[in-house]
Amino acid sequence: MCRFLTYTGPVTVMSPLIFQADNSLVSQSKYSQKRKTPTNADGFGLGWYPTQDDPIPASFVNVDPAWSNRNLKMIADKVQTHHYFAHVRDASIGMPVSQANCHPFQCMQYLWMHNGRLDLFDSFKRSLLNSLSDRAFSLIKGNTDSEYAFALFMDQLGFNPAASLIQLEMAMVATIKKIMQIRKQCGANTNAFINFAVTDGKNTVVTRFATLESAQPASLFYGSGALSFVEGMVKITPTDDKTKMCMIVCSEPLTKDINIWKKVERNYLVSVTHEHTITQKPILLPYQVLV
Repeated sequence: MCRFLTYTGPVTVMSPLIFQADNSLVSQSKYSQKRKTPTNADGFGLGWYPTQDDPIPASFVNVDPAWSNRNLKMIADKVQTHHYFAHVRDASIGMPVSQANCHPFQCMQYLWMHNGRLDLFDSFKRSLLNSLSDRAFSLIKGNTDSEYAFALFMDQLGFNPAASLIQLEMAMVATIKKIMQIRKQCGANTNAFINFAVTDGKNTVVTRFATLESAQPASLFYGSGALSFVEGMVKITPTDDKTKMCMIVCSEPLTKDINIWKKVERNYLVSVTHEHTITQKPILLPYQVLV
């Protein structure tokens, strides 16, 4: 599984959270604190929205470990943005390490990331493919389960170029429901870890989900506050000033400010809006999908 973070807030460079925080994303690529296997070295990716009036995000992915790529450091130090996704990858067993399999994935104004795995993917991959529209099928350039899930999400969203937050949430829940139905039909009854993240550059929806009640979902936290440097350390401090407030969803707390970070509940989604709100709500699925 992987580690990721999402940022929404004042315009900033990306390096504080990716490189400089106590538990930065690059630190997590070497020494993850919330995983049994601490290393996430099978590539990385950034996706960010430009500060000029352009709704289509830019992205940069590579198969290098995040800590060894000089271009990642240069981009994170110099490029300013108000909204970005960042991801470090630990490829599932059998999944190739390639640029096509690095997150985030992009379609139209949407970015997508996944931390987890759709276990026994080979057993239901063909069925999932058969369920896709031609347009969704054409999105897939690699062979990771995460990108197939993104194609399915875009179908559930109807490739809507102006989806509301509610529509993003509904499409996310519908995607998880469809994955569970297909897995059940194909006899894939093991646990799937489904921490998905999607954004349109304004609103973000992230899930913390495990398909089996006996399994613990992958870690996920969120926090908000003013991002600053205090004595050379990255700090996030509470604020009511919306012009200074950033909102972050991440696999692991990024700083030692323990009062800032809140754990996302099991089988919940967390939504972040450009209006400076963060909400949690349960992912409700029909009983027959869950058993």
